[in-house]
Amino acid sequence: MKGEGQILNNLFSTNQTYLVFDMSNMLYKTFFVHKGVEDDVLAGLAMHSGLVTLNKYYKKFNPSHVIMTFDRPNWRKEYTQDKELCLSGKIYKGNRRQKMTKRDEEKYAMFKDHLRDFEEMMRDHTGVITLAAEGLEADDIMAGIAQRFGDDEGVILVSADRDFVQLLRHDNVILMDPASGKDRRIEFEQEFGTKNKHGYNSDVDLYLFNKCLRGDMGDNVGSAYPKIRATRILEAYNDSYKQVNLLNESWTNQLKEEFLVKRLFEENKLLMDLSAQPECVRRLIDDTIDDGLANPGRFDLFQFKKFCSKFGLEKVSKQAHLFTNMLS
Repeated sequence: MKGEGQILNNLFSTNQTYLVFDMSNMLYKTFFVHKGVEDDVLAGLAMHSGLVTLNKYYKKFNPSHVIMTFDRPNWRKEYTQDKELCLSGKIYKGNRRQKMTKRDEEKYAMFKDHLRDFEEMMRDHTGVITLAAEGLEADDIMAGIAQRFGDDEGVILVSADRDFVQLLRHDNVILMDPASGKDRRIEFEQEFGTKNKHGYNSDVDLYLFNKCLRGDMGDNVGSAYPKIRATRILEAYNDSYKQVNLLNESWTNQLKEEFLVKRLFEENKLLMDLSAQPECVRRLIDDTIDDGLANPGRFDLFQFKKFCSKFGLEKVSKQAHLFTNMLS
């Protein structure tokens, strides 16, 4: 697996580089970290942090395109809410925000409304390409960009979401953690390197095979085969005969319901493999990217400063000249 330095040499030798931000993930983290801050300050704090982070990575990589992606109510949740379709019975990300008070929910709704204002301002009054579509997560759009441009051109993904390591299979993709500024490729190699006791050897496809079998508690995706040993997963990955046997096994839960491993594995793959979405979703991803690239906005300094004034971004407004290149 290539290191950041080698990939950067490849990126800078191409005509096009795409710097892509997981903005929903980045901005919502501000809400949960600073939840005690007053309502009218919290959104401005998130926007300030977002703009500073965008500018930081713009200066680091000097890309040809800066792209922000945003979540919308997505197809995964709709699929898992359908009891006739979903085998596991687990609603995708249904474990999120369970302990919110009514006051927290009101505050969160207001926060999201303000972030929609930020999204619209960036789309309408800057040159930053702003992508979102009903039915898609930001993950889908970011993956679509990496899959389209991550081999022949160059893509830098900025997200705290570890699920994006699967996109490191593309030669010219870098994944940066906005909180630490670290290259997640290096973190992945350290965790799944040759010295790993399970022998994962930095294999992205094995990482994803393991994930689809084990599930993801953070996203409320259940295990296809509870309590399966890591050594057996590795054996099945390396031996097609053992893999077929494993997937054709079944197990029974506490309610005496029987599950075929293969069917749950395929459902988990549908939900978590960012190259395995339904065809209609893939078309929507492509259309969203095409439309965004074909119709970039133009930077309007007056409108930008007006927005900054509305949300208390005085420091950004006074130093607007520092953001001009990125916003243009």
